[in-house]
Amino acid sequence: MRTLSSIRHRLALLLALPTGALVLLGAIGTAAQAGRFADAGRTGDRVALVVATEEFVHQLQRERGLTAGLLGGEESFRARVGPQREAADTARRALDRSLAADPPGAERVRAALAGLSTLAGLRGRADTGAADRAEALRFYTGAVTALNAAAFADRDTTGDRRLADALATLEALSRATEAAALERGTLSGVLAAGSFRGGDYPAFVRITADRGAALADVPRTALPERTAALDAALRSPAAVAAAGMEQQALDGWAAARLPVRADAWWQAATELVDGLYVVQSQAAGDASARAAELRSQALRALLVDAGLALAAAVGAVLLGLLATRSITRPVAALAAEAEELADRVLPEAVERAQTGGGAASPGAAAAAGTAELEVLGAALDRVAGTAVRLAVEQSVQRRNTARSLAGLGRRNQSLVMRQLGLLSALERSEQDPAALANLFELDHLATRMRRNAESLLVLVGEASPRHWPQPVALGDVVRSALGEVEDYRRVVLRRVDGVLVDGGAVAEVAHLLAELIENALTASPPDTDVEVFARLGVDGCLVVVTDHGPGLDESALDLANTRLAGRESFLVDGGGQLGLYVVGRLAERLGAVVRLSPAPVHGVTATVALPSALLADGVRPVPAVGVAG
Repeated sequence: MRTLSSIRHRLALLLALPTGALVLLGAIGTAAQAGRFADAGRTGDRVALVVATEEFVHQLQRERGLTAGLLGGEESFRARVGPQREAADTARRALDRSLAADPPGAERVRAALAGLSTLAGLRGRADTGAADRAEALRFYTGAVTALNAAAFADRDTTGDRRLADALATLEALSRATEAAALERGTLSGVLAAGSFRGGDYPAFVRITADRGAALADVPRTALPERTAALDAALRSPAAVAAAGMEQQALDGWAAARLPVRADAWWQAATELVDGLYVVQSQAAGDASARAAELRSQALRALLVDAGLALAAAVGAVLLGLLATRSITRPVAALAAEAEELADRVLPEAVERAQTGGGAASPGAAAAAGTAELEVLGAALDRVAGTAVRLAVEQSVQRRNTARSLAGLGRRNQSLVMRQLGLLSALERSEQDPAALANLFELDHLATRMRRNAESLLVLVGEASPRHWPQPVALGDVVRSALGEVEDYRRVVLRRVDGVLVDGGAVAEVAHLLAELIENALTASPPDTDVEVFARLGVDGCLVVVTDHGPGLDESALDLANTRLAGRESFLVDGGGQLGLYVVGRLAERLGAVVRLSPAPVHGVTATVALPSALLADGVRPVPAVGVAG
């Protein structure tokens, strides 16, 4: 015990303490880095959602301007509205795909998209002229404002200054682009109508002021190259032309007819909006690149921490393996000896005992490298010897028991056969109907006793001594099975095809069917029938026995089918359902397949697939239709 304790003590010191400490520290560090990596991944997903949302917003802004111009009376816009709606729908589908991954902020964007539920109706009314220009501008502007607010709701929670500045720049450019796009749409409607009407002029002035404020916010957080790109977009020829048209509209705000054409304004303003959107897309690229950079940094840190933790753990394990090498090899040798005992020595000893041969003794266990393992090897030798002796004794007992049961079964069968012969002679000579009926009942009872004796022979592996020299019709085989069950009057033969069964298999087929019919009668109420069908098929004959009892649950059916398939010994059941084991043995011997399944309404259906090898050549021309048994 002292040496065994020292081995456990050394292994505990060499493996448990350092390995546990290293694994714990490594797990803590790796978990922290994994959290940072996950946060970086969520940030990247959030930025991707912002980009997809802004692309959809850009398409809605263009659709808003064309719709406003169309409703203002500019019919040349009608041809452009349809393709632009398709572009907006495509951007919406791309946004929906981004939302399907459920990135951070998805719920807010989904809530904002709910405001577009009536978009299809507005489009239809715009095509027919039933919608009002101011109504369309309010609808689209409300949707765009909600989407922008949802996209940038949590931009200050990233934890990284560079990414926060990139998102702030993107938001300012988004507001500037929206103001320019709204200005484009508003003035397009005004120019299509010819002049400012109602509240068009104050709204237009307010939009231009909003655009100027948003543009002034961009340089505060933007990279120098983004500021330069924005200045270039605002100094482009289209931007200059749009500014001139805008000033003309402001100067002539009270004129009955503004001196600017709607299509010319749309062209210049659209180039300006597109230029601003290009800068906005570049800012979105900056945010995406920073998010990807943060994710890469987190991944590198995670891999480094995981690698260090793994290296430390591997080093501890290697040291432990070196310390235990002198133990594992002898233990492996002992394990091999034990496997040899279980896989070869014991089965061979049992087989020799069953065939009447002598029992072999197991070899000595492999030599161990330490005193402790040498003691274990000697103990294994003793265990092996005892196991072989017990296995041989059990095998001999089973063999003798099987022989005794077979002898008892044959004696019972012989006595029952003599009893049946005597009863047959008495039946032929008896004239009194009452006495003859009693003799018939005794004959039926003796027939059932014969089946029980033959069941015992089947369970111990003996073949049935009864054979017919000629093939027998399947209907007669079924009726023979009915003669071996108690309540045969409740059995109805619905349809039995006139197929012939080979004479050598008649007794065993009848025995198999009798067991199934007996089970069906026992499982069903006494006032119901048990139905039997038999149909000839391409690969043999199918016999079906159906009862109308309460049926079996799924677990009970699985257990019964396991027994019918011969995958369980009848000794484990304690004699409760020996009939199923008898059917399984007979089915295996005949090459048949028997299976239980739920009946169509209620009850259980037993199907027996008899192979073609059991059928004689030739089929009766008229199928036999059964009646009540």
